[in-house]
Amino acid sequence: MNRMCVRLAVSLCLFPLAAWATPPSKAIGSTKEEPELVCPAPPTNPDVGLMRAITWAFEPAPLEVRTQAIEDLGLLGDPRALNPLAQLCLDPNPLLARAAVRAIAAMRHPRAEEILSNVVRHPTVSEQVRLRALELLPYQNTWSAIRFVTTLAQTPNVSAAVGVQARRMADELPRRPGLTMSTGSGAPPDATYRAVEPRAPNQGSSPGGSMPPPAPAPEPK
Repeated sequence: MNRMCVRLAVSLCLFPLAAWATPPSKAIGSTKEEPELVCPAPPTNPDVGLMRAITWAFEPAPLEVRTQAIEDLGLLGDPRALNPLAQLCLDPNPLLARAAVRAIAAMRHPRAEEILSNVVRHPTVSEQVRLRALELLPYQNTWSAIRFVTTLAQTPNVSAAVGVQARRMADELPRRPGLTMSTGSGAPPDATYRAVEPRAPNQGSSPGGSMPPPAPAPEPK
């Protein structure tokens, strides 16, 4: 009997402590819920991301990892990655070389246009890589890139596949208003656009270079 009384007294003494230690349950959707604490992300340094991508692109790693790192360089859009990507265009693995060409074409920069033009004309680059560089070159959205494709279409000393694609692209690309290609027999292979001077109204094909003025229109009766 004494033991039961002692146990009952101890349980009654500990019950308030247990009730005080247990937090009250909150209903879902209650306005009394405290907002979640969101920790701000640490500031990122673009130089760190660039160096990591270049490291993964050049280090010995699985092909998928290197290809993804090369494409990430293009997504970063940092022009400092163009020269390393130009070296990867000469990689003997065509998958890595094509990934480098895509990464370069993702940046609109004069250096990117220059690299793509050099890849198209490079004698040791595989034909697949050259065709890919030629296909992506007009996306630089410059008249110099369109001029390069048009000139390449008229150059005889290129491979058959590159020449066919260049001629097909030249027919589809827009032409700059007021400019035309110089098509003389002595034009160099790298002929550039020249402006067409507007002909005067009284200038014709006669030896004197002029035509008689037109007759006045008859007056209405």
